[in-house]
Amino acid sequence: MKAKQKKIRVFDIVIDSEEKFFDYMEKNLILLKDYLLLVDGVVTERIEKFLEENSLCYVVQQNCNLKTIQSQPSQTQPIQTPQPTKVEIVKEIVYQESESQPQTTKVINKPIRSGGVIESDSDVVIFSRVNSGAKVISEGNISVYGEIDGVVEANGDFAVIKSIGKGYVIFNGDILEKEDFDGGLKKVFKVEDGYKIEDL
Repeated sequence: MKAKQKKIRVFDIVIDSEEKFFDYMEKNLILLKDYLLLVDGVVTERIEKFLEENSLCYVVQQNCNLKTIQSQPSQTQPIQTPQPTKVEIVKEIVYQESESQPQTTKVINKPIRSGGVIESDSDVVIFSRVNSGAKVISEGNISVYGEIDGVVEANGDFAVIKSIGKGYVIFNGDILEKEDFDGGLKKVFKVEDGYKIEDL
């Protein structure tokens, strides 16, 4: 027997009505096919049939107390813009905040092609588009100045988004509504009960 711990990405879905469930799934089905769904609440036979027919990977939670990791709230401190101390080629800029804690910002100035996957533990800045079939996942902040037709997932304190086309943006577990982004730069940032969007 072999056992191996793996990191997986999940969506926790609590169902309180069939109508809301099917409305949500109609908008986000393509995205959710890539995630494990933890389904709780009112799970009817019709809902289970839908999940099976669409080959979604899901678990109906019953007496299951999973351990989740919540991001720690940041202490309120004045934000200081770090000064660049080193530049490595065009694609990557290294900012030195302190000698013991360097922070790397990944800068990409060309389109992310279909099938391309970018994963980063730090901030990501993309000056071009994210094509359909491409994925960008960051544990830090993400700024995308082109149209998003792929999947962008930001788990930091903020995201800067210009336009969501055929793609999806997930900000700290919440799928952002495409209608909120009309082509002008907007900043999404964490608040106590979710997120807030402001024009830049």
